[in-house]
This record gives sequence, C-alpha cells and structure tokens, in this order.
Amino acid sequence: MHFAHTTTDGRPWELLEDHLQEVAELAGEFAAAFGAEKWGRLAGLWHDLGKYSREFQNYLKAVTSEAHLEEKDMPGRVDHSTAGAQHADRSVKIVGRLLAYLIAGHHAGLPDGMSSEAGGSTLEARLKKPIPVWADAPSDFTAVPPMPKPPGFAFVSGHATSFFLRMLFSCLVDADFLCTERFMDKGKSSRRPHRLPTISAMEECLQRHLAKFGEAETEVQKQRFGILNACLDAAERPPGLFSLTVPTGGGKTLSSLAFALKHARLHGMERVVYVIPFTSIIDQNAEVFRDALAELGDDVVLEHHSNLDPDSKHVTQTTRLASENWDARLIVTTNVQFFESLHAKETSRCRKLHRLAKSVIILDEAQTLPITYMQPCLKALEQLSTNYGSSVVLCTATQPAIVKRDDFKIGLSAPHEIIPDPPKLYAALKRVEVTNLDTVPDVELVPLLQTHSQALCIVSTRRHAAELFRALPKLADNVHLSALMCPEHRSEVIAMIRQRVKDGLPCRVISTQLIEAGVDLDFPVVYRSIAGLDSIAQAAGRCNREGKLAGMGQTFVFKPERAIPAGYLRQSAQVAEQVMPGHADVLSLAAVEHYFRMHYWQREKEMDAKKIMECWPTQQPETAENLLLYMFKTCSEKFRFIESNYQSVIIPWGKRGEKLRDDIKAAFDPRAQWPLARRAQRFIVSIPEPLFNANLGKSITTYHDRFHVLNNDVDYHPQMGLTFGTIDSYDPESLILS
Repeated sequence: MHFAHTTTDGRPWELLEDHLQEVAELAGEFAAAFGAEKWGRLAGLWHDLGKYSREFQNYLKAVTSEAHLEEKDMPGRVDHSTAGAQHADRSVKIVGRLLAYLIAGHHAGLPDGMSSEAGGSTLEARLKKPIPVWADAPSDFTAVPPMPKPPGFAFVSGHATSFFLRMLFSCLVDADFLCTERFMDKGKSSRRPHRLPTISAMEECLQRHLAKFGEAETEVQKQRFGILNACLDAAERPPGLFSLTVPTGGGKTLSSLAFALKHARLHGMERVVYVIPFTSIIDQNAEVFRDALAELGDDVVLEHHSNLDPDSKHVTQTTRLASENWDARLIVTTNVQFFESLHAKETSRCRKLHRLAKSVIILDEAQTLPITYMQPCLKALEQLSTNYGSSVVLCTATQPAIVKRDDFKIGLSAPHEIIPDPPKLYAALKRVEVTNLDTVPDVELVPLLQTHSQALCIVSTRRHAAELFRALPKLADNVHLSALMCPEHRSEVIAMIRQRVKDGLPCRVISTQLIEAGVDLDFPVVYRSIAGLDSIAQAAGRCNREGKLAGMGQTFVFKPERAIPAGYLRQSAQVAEQVMPGHADVLSLAAVEHYFRMHYWQREKEMDAKKIMECWPTQQPETAENLLLYMFKTCSEKFRFIESNYQSVIIPWGKRGEKLRDDIKAAFDPRAQWPLARRAQRFIVSIPEPLFNANLGKSITTYHDRFHVLNNDVDYHPQMGLTFGTIDSYDPESLILS
C-alpha cells in the first residue's frame, strides 16, 4: 500500500491512489471551463507519481507532519514532483514537455525552462535529475490515454501557450491544495464556502435595491438611469470585450454591476471580478456592492487586497479561505493583485486564476494601467476575452486609446461600446468648466484657496502638498491628505472631509492624487496642478459631482512654480500641455482621445519595458529543445507593478494602532505574526530606503526581524503624517504611491 499523506490523530493514512484520483477529477472539473478537462485530469493523475518510490514511503513513516509540502525545510525530505514531470516528458510528444512545467512546479512554483547559468531549478535540470525509482505505480495510472486535440487557441503563439499552461497550473495546484486540505484538515475544509448564491439571486437582489431610488428628479439622476438601461441592453450581447465610457459621477459602479450580473446569467458565466487601481478607493466600492446585495449576507462580496482591514466584520473565516482561490461570485481586487497573479509563478498566487474563465471582469479606471507593462497586460486581457469564455469591460470616464490600429499594433480589437452615444452623454453630464491659469506660485495660490469656503487642491507630490498646507492659516477648516498618512488615518480624514462638505461647513483640502480616483467627494471648486488629462478629468470629477450648483463647477489647472518631477508625471503633463490649447473643452472625449494617442505614441518603446513578452517564444515551437524556452520564473520576477526601494513603517495611529504595536512587541511565536502582518497593512507608510536607514534604531524600532514600528509621537504629525520632525529632511518627489 502506498500513501499520499499521514495523520496524527489515529485516522487511517490517505491512499495515494485516492489522492491522485481526487486531484485528477477536480483539476479536470476546473479545466473544463476552458475546454481542457482531459489535460487537467492528466496533470492531476501524474503530479504525485514520485510518491510511489520506496524512499518517499519510508519518509512518510519517519515523519508525522505535513510531508506533502515539499518546500518545507524538513530533514530527509524526498523529491516527489520530478517523477511525474519526467514521465510526462517521455510519454507524450510535445505536450508532455509542456505538462512537465506544471507537474515539476506544483509545489515550488512554475520554473524557467532553461538558464544561461549553471545549476538552478530549471525544467531542463529537473528532467535530467536522478530521482528515486517509482516503479510501483499502477500501470492504469501511468498509461497514456488517448490524447484529445489541444484547444486551438492555446498553441497559436508562445504567449498563448504560456497563458494556457498557467491556467492549467492553476487548476492543478488549487485541486491539490483542496484535496489535501480535505484529508488533512476537515475542519478547515468545512469552513470553505460550499453554497454560493446564484447569479440570478444576486441579480434579483440588485434590481430590488435599484428600485429604491425611485423616479429621477435631477438631470444627473435621469442620465444615470439612462446609463443603467444601456448597460442592461448591452448585457444581451455575446461575451467578449466591452467598453463603458461614462463621465465621473455617472453612477457606473452599480450600472456596471447590473450589466455584469445580467450578462453572466444570460451566458452561463460563473462570477464577477472588479479590478480597481487604488487600495484607497476599494473599500468604498466594496461597500456600495455590499449595500446593494445586503439581503444575501456579508460574505457575498469578497475583497482581496493588501489594504483590507482584518478586523472588519466582513473578514470571516469563510472569506479568508475564499480569498485563497477566489471561490466567490463577486470579487473586488486591485490591479496589482490581478495582473501580477496573471504573470506569477507561485502556487499561492496562481490558485485563483482558473476562476477567471467564464467570468465578467470589470476594469475600473482602465486608463491607470502602467505604460511600462501595457503590452503584457493587454495580451492577458485579450486571452481572457477571446479564449477563456470571459467578458472584459474597460470601465472609465476617459477611455485610453488602446484599440489596435496601424500605429498601435499591440492594441485590443475594438470593444463594443455600451453607451450608444458617449459624446452626447458627456455633454448631458457636463457639470464643470476647466480653466487654465498657467503658472501660479504658492504665494498666489494660498490666497486664492482662502477666498473659497470649500475647495479642493490636488498636487502631484507629497512635498508640494505639505508645503501648501503649512502655508495656510492653522485652522480646523484646512485639511492635509497624502500617503505620508497611514491608511487608517486617511480613512478618518476622508470621512471627516465628506461630512464637513455635506454639512456646508468651511473645508479647504490640500491633497496628493490619492483623492482623485473614486473617492466620493463633491466640492464647488477644484484646483489641480498640471498633470495628464486623465488625472485632470479625475480631479474635475470631485467638482460639482452631483450637479447641485446653480451653474457650473469650476476646476482650475495651474503650473506649479517648482519643476514637475522627471519621469511619468512630467511626461504626462507635457503631453497634456500640448493637447489642451487645441480643444475648447479639454475634458471632451475628443481631447482625451487626442491626449492618449500622443501619450502612447511618445512612449511606445516602453510598453514592454521589462521585456515580459521575451519570456516566451514568438511562435509555438515544435522541437524538444525549443520547448524549454518558457521562462515562468523570470516573468514572475520581472512583473512587479510597484517597483521601489522603499521600506514600510508601521504607525501606531489611534487606539487600534497602539494595540497593534503592543501585540507586535509580544508576538515572539512566528505563528502569531502572520495575522499581525495583515493588521499592519492599515497602519503602514512607505518611505525611501535612505530615509528609513537614517531613522532605523532611532525613531524606528524593528521587532522580530520583520516589523518596523515608529517608536514616538513626535515624528508623526496628526495633520501631516510621517515627517520625522520636518519634511525638508528629504525629497519625496519620486514617492507618489497613491
């Protein structure tokens, strides 16, 4: 008898045959969503063939811990994943070598095929590696079944094949995790979601919620109903690529959800995934969804992002487990989580990917995709919308010019626009006039701001925001907001701002761009330092948002006296300066399209700056040697949306922050530290490494070699955030992490 896993509670050990069969069944079930059921089954059946070796069976008898976790540093551990990879490579021509990537990496992560350096855990090295004999495997498990024809879309190019393999890898590793957990920890397995609400039930619930709004009374409300109806009409179209071009304040959050649920129901799709660019607004969107679907319980919306408050009532044992593999109907996540997972090698990050097949994927604020990763991001969206039964919706107030054309060959095929006449909608929802003030020094800007009872001023750097705020009179009416403040602190300030504006109280806010996208604020006047037109449009979206002013809201664009920081900020601002003089309305769809065309044209060579696409052969190769050209590990290491030499400092802000600090100090057991790391996300400020190093051991104390905590009240100002006494001690101009 051969075993897959042991027990310590007296239960019989798990038979290896049972484990292989269960994983094969579940992996095949997952892969069926994109027409690859038999490929998933075969990967599952062969993934643990190495456990048939005498060495591994002896190893199981010698240890009673979770021996299946090969990456754990346990003495005497036996490599059991290479056997299945070698068997696949030798048994099935071409496709077998591709399956070998998945099987070899089902614990340690997807490997590179080969390396220019000696050694390393490449697939090439694994296929040549001497391993224990596993001849006891039953022949009906090792036999090669009649192989189905591979899905045609999976082998049209090296990138298509890499995407297909990663999706299959997701099916395999998620099935392996779930089946192993089901045997090893029945209690944990039972806490996973087992009865998800149906798409139909969610749609009906949303319809009841929308009915509460009653008849439209204002022009803005009438237009929002029109947007909703357009979304419901478009939902009947076949799955594919869509765009939803709605000006800020048009109610696209609930309208896009209405589209997604009806579209999913009509076309047999499984879930809705919202992808949002900034953690600063994700809580707000998730709360809108929870409110709309409240009848179905708190667990109906799954948030998965680094800024999630682990103490929130919405974070339960069930949602924590569901976040591992996105086993939910409605997922709200970030660009970072979504796109980095689509290019990851790690089993933990890849588990959820198979859930994207047959899903409706809404990209909120699609214009925020970083230029340097534009090509691999667009390729991934193309794969999902073309080959995996998904619909992708580019949802934004300012559609970027990413449609394929002669001078933009990496673009997407033209999406179906949900709004029948976007220019007409823009004109109907126009609530703001934009005026260019040219250069305005701070000594002139500060008096201008003081002439308004309520005003929002958005600048592009933390330094500028801090300097402007310090130049204002020290009044409760004046508020500072930037990422020098930890998320917990910022949330409190935004709530206070929203209440003061609502109550008609004086409120002048100086903020960095973190307030632009999605933060639901409504000022009569907005000032914006020169930036890209998309940023200017977002800033204007905080002005007269509800259309309640007698006339137009006023947004003033100005050039700051200090030079704009080099890099993206300067480039986008320069393009905006070139475009604005040619358009009477600088926020018109024509102006914004002009801006994006120029913006992309000037930076075309940067759209795969990290050379992600070079990790795959340009075409599907057919020789055994060329099948080693897939570089999954390299791709994962290169694809990082947030690349910076910054360090995170935990701020003991408020009673919850103080409690966190005290718990960190007392957490000597490593098992207690992981939940503390999750809690700490709400209290983190990121700073440049030189500044961090200068204060380490002084203002910053490190606990347990991982938690860097601010140890005094002097260096964190209740209005300015983390200043280390003075913001003039360093230059944070490159630190624009909204």
